[in-house]
Amino acid sequence: MDIESKWLLTDEEKDSFIATLTPNLTVLRTKAEISQEELANLIGVSRQTYSAIERKVRRMAWSTYLSLVLFYDHNQKTHKMIRQLSIFPQKLVIRFNDGVDYSDFEISSFLGNKSEELLERLDDQAKGAIRAVVMMEYARCASVSNDEVIKSLANQRS
Repeated sequence: MDIESKWLLTDEEKDSFIATLTPNLTVLRTKAEISQEELANLIGVSRQTYSAIERKVRRMAWSTYLSLVLFYDHNQKTHKMIRQLSIFPQKLVIRFNDGVDYSDFEISSFLGNKSEELLERLDDQAKGAIRAVVMMEYARCASVSNDEVIKSLANQRS
């Protein structure tokens, strides 16, 4: 796949991603504790449009799909669920990152059995800083570049 084509998605690919999310919309919204009206406002559609999508009467637009995946993946109450049900478009993220899965590097693997309690108190900036420090220190200790560390971590998890 050349550089330009990694960014191009076919209608079939988009339909496949949308089809994975659609049957789970009600349960995800319920788990996130957000109303249809609140969610519709957040993602920029009318409540009627969102309701029709959730009831499978209307097909969601690609931009709506991206908004919903972003919301549910970054919502603490739905993040694990969207990953466990393979709703998050991991293949797409890896494709956009030239075959490297950057999202699979978990801080919790270093924190032990209290990781969830500790992570709940950290904001995204703190988590990103910790991740960066760990990766830079590994690269320093192993005398390799940061890019090599990221790629080796991704390959180990495959």
